[in-house]
Amino acid sequence: MKKAPPPPGKILVSGAKLTRSRAEKISAVEGLRLSPKMAARFKTFDQQGLTPEERRAAIRAEFAKTR
Repeated sequence: MKKAPPPPGKILVSGAKLTRSRAEKISAVEGLRLSPKMAARFKTFDQQGLTPEERRAAIRAEFAKTR
């Protein structure tokens, strides 16, 4: 069965990238802000040219629970 077309005026966002600036705007609406420590960390990641995978690994390493 075919999907019905979206109602007039509805915007489809499939294929849109969730960039850092968009994520920050969404978070701001929800009342969430980066701590100064995390903002500095992301700035360092940018300066080092880390890939998204490397960024996630660095964040996981810092916040992972040790056994």
